[in-house]
Order: sequence, then C-alpha cells, then structure tokens
Amino acid sequence: MEIFKNKTSGKYFIGIDDEDDETALMITPIGAVKKLELHLFVHLETSDPESLLADELITETQFEKYGEYLDTLVPRS
Repeated sequence: MEIFKNKTSGKYFIGIDDEDDETALMITPIGAVKKLELHLFVHLETSDPESLLADELITETQFEKYGEYLDTLVPRS
C-alpha cells in the first residue's frame, strides 16, 4: 500500500495506480477515487494497513475502498 501525504492539508491518501510521472489515482480520505497531481503530495514509505488505521492516518472508508480495488485485481474465493 502506497501512502501519500497532501502538502497543504496534511491528510493521507492511498495511491492505487501511477498514471504517469505527474499524476496518480488515489483514494481520498472520504473514499473517493481521483486522479491527482503528484507534486501536491509527499510520498511516504509503504506501511502496514492495520497500523495506518490504528494511528488514524487512513480512514476505514479508504481501507474498504482499497480492498474493493484489490478485489478487482484478484477476486477473493
């Protein structure tokens, strides 16, 4: 899981797909998936999702949306 911190708001976003060197698809704190400009963010080290939730860096809504995204890649049986 790639985590990005918005330089202005300080909020954390989950990166799900690098579009190019300038933009990426990200899951916002409210669970929306948006194409955002990378220069607006600081890329953080990849971390354990459970600890990110426990530390309240990502929201439960983001985590659920990320799970939905992973299901589209490899459906759970």
